[in-house]
Amino acid sequence: MKEKILKLLTEMVAINSRTNTENERKIEDYLYGVLCGLPYFKTHGTHFGQIALPGDSCGRRIVYGLVKGKSNKTVVLMNHHDVVGTEVYGTLEPYAFNMSELAKKLGTELLDEDVHKDLLSGEWLFGRGSCDMKGGIAVQLALLEDYSQSPDAGNLLFVSVPDEESFSAGMRGALWLFEEFEKDWNLEYKLLINCEPNEKIGHKQVVSVGSVGKLLPVVLVQGKAVQIGSYYEGINPILLLSEIVCATEGDENLVEICGNEATVPPVWNFMRDLKDSYDFSLPQRAVAYCNILTFYKTPADIMQLFLEKCQSVVARMQLGHKHKADIKIMPYSELFILAQKKKGFATFFAKLQRDIEEAVHVQGSDYPSVTIQMLQEVLNFANVTEPVIIIGFAPPYYPATNSIKLAGASFEKIMQTISDSLPVVFKQYFLGVSDCSYCGVDGPIAGDYYITNTPVWGSLYSFDIGALNRVKIPFVLLGPWGKSLHQRTERVNLVSLTDVLPPVLQKVIKDVWTKDII
Repeated sequence: MKEKILKLLTEMVAINSRTNTENERKIEDYLYGVLCGLPYFKTHGTHFGQIALPGDSCGRRIVYGLVKGKSNKTVVLMNHHDVVGTEVYGTLEPYAFNMSELAKKLGTELLDEDVHKDLLSGEWLFGRGSCDMKGGIAVQLALLEDYSQSPDAGNLLFVSVPDEESFSAGMRGALWLFEEFEKDWNLEYKLLINCEPNEKIGHKQVVSVGSVGKLLPVVLVQGKAVQIGSYYEGINPILLLSEIVCATEGDENLVEICGNEATVPPVWNFMRDLKDSYDFSLPQRAVAYCNILTFYKTPADIMQLFLEKCQSVVARMQLGHKHKADIKIMPYSELFILAQKKKGFATFFAKLQRDIEEAVHVQGSDYPSVTIQMLQEVLNFANVTEPVIIIGFAPPYYPATNSIKLAGASFEKIMQTISDSLPVVFKQYFLGVSDCSYCGVDGPIAGDYYITNTPVWGSLYSFDIGALNRVKIPFVLLGPWGKSLHQRTERVNLVSLTDVLPPVLQKVIKDVWTKDII
């Protein structure tokens, strides 16, 4: 199996499958070809295939293969086949997808001590995607092939999705697929194994049984534009927005705690005024957005938090302003209702939706950018001219989820099986954000509230919230030992990949099928 894993990894790394591009189709063709070549699928042609993502401008697909066993008990081997960009390689970028050549070239570079030691050891494989996460895919494919030669106790379902590194279009699109497979093949989902790479703490591998939630609040401030010489008669939206950012950025009071684990505080990614060009006047509008990571909070909770923060900022600023002004604060859903009351709204909004779809699919705009565009256009149409703060959400949205909460105390038996096979440290939540957020939710997610406050929700961005509430597949993030994800020194440990991980996964899968541990 070792040679098979290395061959698969070398061939996959050689394929540039950069996220959110048509290049992802190259790796999809490869994966489909691997499944086509397995004898099992030559005699079970309906058990594997490709599913196109509806409306996807890149034409990407989900690749799947099911090996049926004697019971309905099903273990899912899930992965993503896209990789991040290679610009960080600098002059070595031409070698980013060639593991052997990259190792040679890195040998001539000035590297930090840990990287240099790993390179000289010969125990690490370097290259874009070697660690995140084509190493994990290679192991999953090798296990699938091995089991397909003599299917026994249960079902093994391989699912490979695109776009995890961008907006998780693949996993969002796979929700209905899991329900269809469950019904069509009478599957009983017991466990999903996502072979994302793991770090180590000391000599113990970090294995996560939950995945952190993520929201992207967008705050648009409309002030009062005046000639700068009349400053005290105006309201500078940049000042207001700066105060909102300062009131939340890095605020440890907004951190969520689970045992000895904690989310990071809010981090603002973007802030700017919305003037097209310079002139001697205050800008009318400014906008910013930030990342919020969650263990428990819903979109409604986050919206309330931001409304309160904005209210306190406005109250504080009005105390020191010579000309007090009434500044309204509202969620996007309230602005939308105001706009709906205006004549011609349906025609206006239909055109706006077409425009933003073109901006994304043709012009390459991202979700935060078109969210800002929609906020501005709806604000204009509603003819709101007074100072106002609008708060909405931009995609993507990752609900927080935890397998112990999904499956109950029985999931601890899975954890015990893993720890019996491998020195591990368990984390309740993976803080790197993952597709496992769409394996099922362990509590209310206020889906309707998110929808009504996310301007681009619809054909451009959505997922089946009903299916997310129904599917509920317990999962574990258990993969090879890796380092330097998304950096030019990304690498995966050879022994972990070929000798350690495969038998651990085989033991976990077998116990799920035969010992009723979950």
